[in-house]
Amino acid sequence: MTVFADYAPWYDLLYQDKDYAAETTFVEARLRDHGAAPGKLLDLGCGTGLHAIAFARKGWRVAGIDLSHEMIASAKTRAEQAGLAIPFRQGDACEAGPERDFDAVVSLFHVASYQTNRDRLEKMFRTAHAALKPGGLFFFDYWYGGAVLAQGVETRVKEIEQKPLRLTRIAQSDHDEQAATVTVNYTLFCEDTDRATIRRVDEAHHMRYWFPFEIDAALQASGLQPAGHSAWLTQDAPSTKSWAAYAVARKSVTP
Repeated sequence: MTVFADYAPWYDLLYQDKDYAAETTFVEARLRDHGAAPGKLLDLGCGTGLHAIAFARKGWRVAGIDLSHEMIASAKTRAEQAGLAIPFRQGDACEAGPERDFDAVVSLFHVASYQTNRDRLEKMFRTAHAALKPGGLFFFDYWYGGAVLAQGVETRVKEIEQKPLRLTRIAQSDHDEQAATVTVNYTLFCEDTDRATIRRVDEAHHMRYWFPFEIDAALQASGLQPAGHSAWLTQDAPSTKSWAAYAVARKSVTP
């Protein structure tokens, strides 16, 4: 089963507290720190398009790719409703497509950690490399291994109500330390209080946490030059306090 196939209709409601606009402002500031100005931007693993739309509103000429047909359909509808002409297409982040000569590629909300081995991570990085113009920037986030090991995994429950819908999501995680992976088993109960119906959705998300030295080796093997790692939404070094970290890399100007 494709990840997010059944989960997609409820995705935006589950993450309604995620501040996409603030995250986009932060990412753009880091891109500017490295010399990028609004130009062509590819959102690799764009989901339902909220980051892509936020970048478009800041003046970037945006395109988006996501593996999920359902997510892409939502992204297209949202862009049309916003009056934005953003070319979204379904595709695998690990397979380079026709996109070329982009000033920046971003890959947000842990797309890199959905690549659960070094081969797939490098393929994803090569997709970014192919899409970038010489000197272009690649910004992506990932699960930071130091924090995962320090904090461990736990069962989490999230409840959201937006009448007539009531959502309850239970996330139970299995940690395979030898493989550096975490399988997050989601059980989602979607209740329509007007119709007195409940739908259950089960999905398993297999994730890989990474360390900066692994990321840098994979970037260099893919023709990209590492330019630093930080804890998410900060400019501090990754720490055990947060699973989320990000990295910046640049495509070499010379072959």
